[in-house]
Amino acid sequence: MKCNRKTMLLYAVTDRAWTGEKTLLTQVEEALAGGVTCVQLREKDMPKEQFLEEAESIKRLCHKYGVPFIIDDDVELAVRCGADGVHVGQHDMEAGAVRRKIGDGMLLGVSVQTVEQAVEAEKKGADYLGVGAVFSTSTKTDAQEVSLDTLREICRAVSVPVCAIGGIHKGNMHLLQDTGIDGVALVSAIFSSPCIQKECRELRALAERLKRKGAIFDADGTLLDSMSVWDTLGEKYLRKKGIVPEKNIRETIKNMSLPQAAVYFQTAYGITDAEDKIIEDINGIAASFYINEVKLKEGVKTVLDKLKQKNVKMCVATATDKGLIEKALERNGIRDYFEAVLTCTDVGAGKDEPVIFRKAGQLLGTAKEDTIVIEDALYAVKTAKEDGFLVAAVYDPSAEKEEPEIREISDFYFRSFNEMESYLNEKSSYDSGL
Repeated sequence: MKCNRKTMLLYAVTDRAWTGEKTLLTQVEEALAGGVTCVQLREKDMPKEQFLEEAESIKRLCHKYGVPFIIDDDVELAVRCGADGVHVGQHDMEAGAVRRKIGDGMLLGVSVQTVEQAVEAEKKGADYLGVGAVFSTSTKTDAQEVSLDTLREICRAVSVPVCAIGGIHKGNMHLLQDTGIDGVALVSAIFSSPCIQKECRELRALAERLKRKGAIFDADGTLLDSMSVWDTLGEKYLRKKGIVPEKNIRETIKNMSLPQAAVYFQTAYGITDAEDKIIEDINGIAASFYINEVKLKEGVKTVLDKLKQKNVKMCVATATDKGLIEKALERNGIRDYFEAVLTCTDVGAGKDEPVIFRKAGQLLGTAKEDTIVIEDALYAVKTAKEDGFLVAAVYDPSAEKEEPEIREISDFYFRSFNEMESYLNEKSSYDSGL
């Protein structure tokens, strides 16, 4: 069963040590009302039948709130009560054996402390990993501490969601920023609180800030008001070679990367120059425009400022020559917002394939679910959306004919960056995808 990464955001692990005058069921309901996204029932010494009765009660409560219910360690009881999943440690039943016992319909969580354990657990069928203890904890005094560097390495090494656990509270949660985790698992920080619902609301807000969000921006027609030059560039190149272009040349090469256009000119027009030479000549025609003239779309810098404030990592993915885009971004004062400029030439594929978006996501260190691709062209919007990315489309006159289809496919559609800014002002980063 595939685990939704948002399930890991605020993961509550029960401990009846702090029930006091309340029941555990009451405490769990307070946590659910406060916004926890997953509940794990941990009982080490309770008689089986009593444990089963409690598990069924808490499961019903979790399902009322639409939250997965996980049993710690006891695989047999998890199956018996119809839990949504089971979580095991390194000294419990081996992950592969658990998967065979529970089948594919239940979630399997595994506690790990090393990259090797993490990779092995994923291979054996784990749907998510609990990594810790990331800080010293009184809840499990025998827990091995895991450094934040190891936590980052684990997040990079696996494709399943990762949840940090161990000694996490409001005062130190910020230290987990940019480790790559999908959420935090908490015990005492939740259940020792005199007001669990309020505490969970505050903890969830802090957990949302930990999620590394990514934004992959197209350049031409998105950041840069530059499509006009590309509309005529193919024609200019061919005429410079003494060739009369076909009437529909603009439409023919509109969605091609430069390498693809170069190959087209070779095959369709018999140009004998090498692909690199064709690209060099086309870039030469465009260079003056990018170096001296091209402007940003209105509102771009304000949106970039807003995303930077939200700690969104950003990069550019473009079919245009890297040198030209770098110069255009620098001249317009926005180059420093981006981790990198990635081109179709760099990755060896155009935007009719998802390679460039995947590479950009890896470079940012963000999961697809937490990465939004911002494009203006229909074919690129389709590619990113079909590969599982969130997609925000921005209007450009060059794509006006395709606007209805772009609107239908994309997750968000903005007529301008000013409209995008208004939307970001209204939404939290977790709700908006940014």
